Amino acid sequence: MEAQYEVRTAGTADYIDSQAGYFSRVQVSCRECDARTGLTLTARGDDTQITCPAGHVTRDWRLGSEAVRDVAAAVADAGVEVVPADAEIQLRVPTRTEILPDYEDII
Repeated sequence: MEAQYEVRTAGTADYIDSQAGYFSRVQVSCRECDARTGLTLTARGDDTQITCPAGHVTRDWRLGSEAVRDVAAAVADAGVEVVPADAEIQLRVPTRTEILPDYEDII
């Protein structure tokens, strides 16, 4: 059985996509109701999901399991169960070269 990692947030989280000559910062949100606070980010293996306070479970390709595991480890080290609203959560967007392998420098 694969380990499950879960991060509960009181505030917001951002996707960070930074590559040569490119930087993007987009807030993580529920794809059904657009909730941006109080989200739970979950990773099991390569599968990730976002659960909002209303109970919607959605997926976003930008949410990588490695990013969730990294934040979960930081939360555990901090000794908190929920990331406080004033904390900044940055989730690095995984590089997905398999989408357009011939154009990976422009993804």
